[in-house]
Amino acid sequence: MKFQSKFAMAIALASSLTLTGCSLFAMSTATTLVSTGMTVGSLTLQSNRMMNHLNQFQNIAESHQGNRATGTKGGEASAQYILDHIKKTGYEVQIIAFENRDKVIGQNILVEIKGKDQDHATLIGAHYDSVKMGPGINDNASGTALLMDFIEEMSSKKIQPEHSIYVAFWDSEEQGIAGSQAYAEHLTEQQLKAIKAYINVDMVGTKDPEILIADADKSSVDEMEKQLQQRGMSEQDYKPLLDGLRKLPSHTGDQALEDELKTFFKSKNLKIKEDVSTLTASDTAAFLGKVPVASLILFHEQMKGDVLEFAPCYHTICDRVDTVDPKSMQLAAEALVHLVDYVDHH
Repeated sequence: MKFQSKFAMAIALASSLTLTGCSLFAMSTATTLVSTGMTVGSLTLQSNRMMNHLNQFQNIAESHQGNRATGTKGGEASAQYILDHIKKTGYEVQIIAFENRDKVIGQNILVEIKGKDQDHATLIGAHYDSVKMGPGINDNASGTALLMDFIEEMSSKKIQPEHSIYVAFWDSEEQGIAGSQAYAEHLTEQQLKAIKAYINVDMVGTKDPEILIADADKSSVDEMEKQLQQRGMSEQDYKPLLDGLRKLPSHTGDQALEDELKTFFKSKNLKIKEDVSTLTASDTAAFLGKVPVASLILFHEQMKGDVLEFAPCYHTICDRVDTVDPKSMQLAAEALVHLVDYVDHH
């Protein structure tokens, strides 16, 4: 997840970047696997398999100067690790190159799971790059590992969804939210209309997590205003922030995704928090207002000075496997399967 100060984080949007590769959405030669008739909802993802992936990402970082950042050997090795595993599934894989704001070449990885209806699709994404200060295991090898297990299980169980599913592994989220931005800005209006939802997966291994639900109707902004007033902040200081949040682009389909995630977590008797600011702090930013969006993020927030730390060891050298809770990974996996199945059947 992109590092920013508490208030700047809430309103910052990704800068415009140039795509240097080709971006395809509904055109490929992917092999259609023989379907078993099972649905996405019948998937059972396993945290132990995800943890195995996390250990491998940590080994990659340790072998490459302690990180997996965009344009580094660790970043390239991470991409190759993903590709090596995904190619075994039989699904078509595209590598889409782009240039970020620092003139560094990144590479998005896009996997197509063909559906019965190939004119509409669900897009799921997680960034696989880390910051240069650490290995980035919770942020965001955790989301990457979850999506790898999702793809591998879809292939293993030979599940053909009702609509196609595209799984994106974004590069350079930590540098300008660049990979998803480069991809989204080159989608045509017809391609955007074909996307039933974009679901973002980020930092899902956080221990003792607070579950943040992307606030589609921005009702949380009113609550934020009350809190800032109670803390004695003057209106001239907080009004620009809140005005920026209220003006964030939205889509008519956002609310249904928010409601479905609420239903899932409430069925687990878990407390949730509606939050609008996270929409601009990760790869959802690239899709706001263009397609329905949902964000699956597990936080354990704490302040360090005037900077909001989303989870322990956030963007530091200690963001390692031992910061990740397999129970959080399992919860996030179940939530993802639930939401993808919901989108696939609506």
